[in-house]
Amino acid sequence: MQRKVLYGLLLIALLAVPVLGIYPLFIMKVMCFALFAAAFNLLIGYTGLLSFGHAMFLASAGYVTGYAMQTLGFSPELGVLAGTAAATVLGLVVG
Repeated sequence: MQRKVLYGLLLIALLAVPVLGIYPLFIMKVMCFALFAAAFNLLIGYTGLLSFGHAMFLASAGYVTGYAMQTLGFSPELGVLAGTAAATVLGLVVG
C-alpha cells in the first residue's frame, strides 16, 4: 500500500514538472541516470556481478546522438534514433 502511494506521488511530481517551470532537460537526465542505476542494482544486487557492458551501450548511444545533432545537424528525434541504431549495431557486433 505504501509503495503505491509513493508511486502516485512520484507520478504527480513528474506531471507537475512543466507547470513548476523546472528545466525539462534536467529531469530527463535524472531519469536516464536513474535507469542506469537501476541496471546496476539489478546486476550487483541479484547476481553479485559487476559489469560495465550496459555502460558501453549507454555511452555509445549518447556519443552518436550528440555527434549527429552537433556535427551533422540532425534534429533531436533523428539524433536519438541514430544513437539507438548505433547501440543496436554495437550490440549485434558484441553479442
